[in-house]
Amino acid sequence: MTLPELSNKSTYEQIKEACTYFLERDSKTSAENTHSSADLFGMVKSTFPDQFPDSFSKNTFYQYLSNTVKDSNSLINCLGRRKGYYISRVAQESIEEEELEEETYLSGNPISESQFGPALPQPQKKIQKEILLYPVLESWLVAQGYQAEDVSSGRSLGKWGNPDVAGISALDAFNGLSIELVTIEAKVSLDNWEQWIFEAVSHRRFANRAYFAFAHPEETISKIPQDMRYYAELYGIGVIALSMETEKFKKLHAGELTEPLDSEDVEVMEVFSAPYSFVQPKYQVKFCDALGVKCLKELYRWGRIQE
Repeated sequence: MTLPELSNKSTYEQIKEACTYFLERDSKTSAENTHSSADLFGMVKSTFPDQFPDSFSKNTFYQYLSNTVKDSNSLINCLGRRKGYYISRVAQESIEEEELEEETYLSGNPISESQFGPALPQPQKKIQKEILLYPVLESWLVAQGYQAEDVSSGRSLGKWGNPDVAGISALDAFNGLSIELVTIEAKVSLDNWEQWIFEAVSHRRFANRAYFAFAHPEETISKIPQDMRYYAELYGIGVIALSMETEKFKKLHAGELTEPLDSEDVEVMEVFSAPYSFVQPKYQVKFCDALGVKCLKELYRWGRIQE
């Protein structure tokens, strides 16, 4: 392997490229076969003395190295403090898939089965895969104190007006009723998340809290794109990651699972909490009407409740 050229690059990029080189050179490609941060620090300093002189701080190096694990464009991964660093094949597959989708989009050619697995799913097939995630999200909402239900089959609120899962929290006190509505838009992966996240944003017109949820392999759960924080803060939505074993994630993404997932299969991680927003009552009423909730009796009978 050829040593990387580190001149005229930022310190972070120098550390990322140098560590990637050593991990690939030494075939550190699994969580059971790693280099420690101290190993990498020593190799980088001895091999690139011009970029990393004796005065270069070890703690600074460690901080940059840990940042590579969070970088969605980095192959470097680590499953926990002091567990060592390695090149993640899951991260590599994710990056290659993203690059292929971008290349295909720019060329205007559809992705064929021979290029990358099955052809892009038709909307109905995609919806069927997402449905497998809904029971876990319902249970999560119920645990947060909401009545919850899969509402993905509704179509009365128009384009991007129907969330996948909804929750209602009702407070009947002081001779008045107030309700809080929460919605979740779920996807089976982070593919094209910059586009799909706006489905969750669109629900803020009637939901007090809106979430964008996505399935993700647990091995690289730390590589959630940093830009997602910007979107969440800018548009006032929450983000939920549904972490699962890599093989199960691949089967879900490929449409090979037939049974709904449950809490034994998935860890629900609230990456960013959805801030509460005031919504005009008329829009809350319109959404509740679309859910089939038109009176108090229907409200208290609606959805799953905490047992």
